[in-house]
Amino acid sequence: MRHWKAGTVTLLIAAVVNGSAAIIASTPALAQDTVKLELWSRQDPSGPLRPGNVVKGAERLNKELAGEGSGKRAEVVVHESPAPGFDDDALQLLKVFGIGQGPDVFIVAHEWICAFQQEGFALKLDDYIAKDPQHFGTIFPSLWQSAKCPDGIYGVPQDAEARMFFYNKKLLRVAGYDNAFIDAMPARTLSGELTMDELIDIAKQVRGKTKAQYGILHRPNKGPDYIMVFQSYGNSFADRGTGKLLLEHDKLAAAFGWFDRGVKEGVIPANNTAMEFDALRKAFYTGNAAFWMYGIWDLGTYAFPTYGLPKDEAAFFADWGWIAAPAAKRGGQAGSLTHPIIYAVAAHAADPELAVRVLGHASAADLNTDHAVATTHLGIKPEQLNDPRYAAAWPLARATELLKITKFLPNNPQFGDLNGILYTALQGVETGRLSGPQAADFVIDEASASLKGVIVK
Repeated sequence: MRHWKAGTVTLLIAAVVNGSAAIIASTPALAQDTVKLELWSRQDPSGPLRPGNVVKGAERLNKELAGEGSGKRAEVVVHESPAPGFDDDALQLLKVFGIGQGPDVFIVAHEWICAFQQEGFALKLDDYIAKDPQHFGTIFPSLWQSAKCPDGIYGVPQDAEARMFFYNKKLLRVAGYDNAFIDAMPARTLSGELTMDELIDIAKQVRGKTKAQYGILHRPNKGPDYIMVFQSYGNSFADRGTGKLLLEHDKLAAAFGWFDRGVKEGVIPANNTAMEFDALRKAFYTGNAAFWMYGIWDLGTYAFPTYGLPKDEAAFFADWGWIAAPAAKRGGQAGSLTHPIIYAVAAHAADPELAVRVLGHASAADLNTDHAVATTHLGIKPEQLNDPRYAAAWPLARATELLKITKFLPNNPQFGDLNGILYTALQGVETGRLSGPQAADFVIDEASASLKGVIVK
């Protein structure tokens, strides 16, 4: 058994029992009126402060309650699920709630929150959040969208990510682009001047005038990064009024058409989806590709330690950079994609107001920065930019500006299955078996046959 200490709070991490571990947070002298709040968290070594900050939040709240003269105190008990991923974790928790059990507070990938809302398991938080602007008022407005269901907010954003198109400035210079053009690319993208088709044109020129083998690379397996392209072409995948999955043929065809053009112009490899992840990374970071569609965490995880890209901010941006996902047409809106993990309160929570206050303290800028800099996630509040630790982690600080324009996966638990269908269609397009319109037909036919309640336009 390990013991952690967080101020006056001691965490006791028990052995795994019946498939889950329990972390008990206790204080040396609990008040007489102690409310025990059970927290469900996936056992995730890459994000230990997701539950840890809730425990610290309870500690801070207890000090606040003492100062108010209240006899009430919060005790947090953290149950850790051994689920291998957030989808499995959410399904386990839905089953637990379904038999009349479950925690007071839980941590979940944002796209699952409306599944809990639809079953009546999640507490609507709009009024609680409005009453506590001190803790919730400065969270980036865009992030709240990740915790929304059709009738309101059901979660508190805990962290964020940024996905973008990285690019190699050295290759662009060799291809004939001057520094003024290259350095203006991020601003031109944000203003809607640089488009998705121009991205292909730039990549084509790099392929034609340098020794680079590839123009644009993306992940070789199912995942959210390429969803940015679909969003650039107007695909939201969710009906705003009902939250049901939404498929729009013309918009799907346009997005698949971009990938189709990329392959035909020789900038996206036809076998991209058959390549190894490490091979794709190596190709970009060793100067064999112009663009790499991925996420900010890849710098600290691979670019710096494995491939030797400069850790110094000025040195990095001298030869490398990134842009948001461009708009489909000039004047349109550029975008990014993030995948927040969120805190939620159960509808049956022992003390809902107390639970939300704990989450307010858990969302403090300094605690969130503890998590952000340790795990290469973006913070949730602009004041974190003033923290020297966050500023020193310059990839995070620089990428935070993308939260102003970020988009999300739909808050629908079936999207994972839909994404599998999208990926299969993408493979068909890039290998030349499907045209853009045919890929759209395939997605609509497969989703309509296998998923529930899909709206087709």
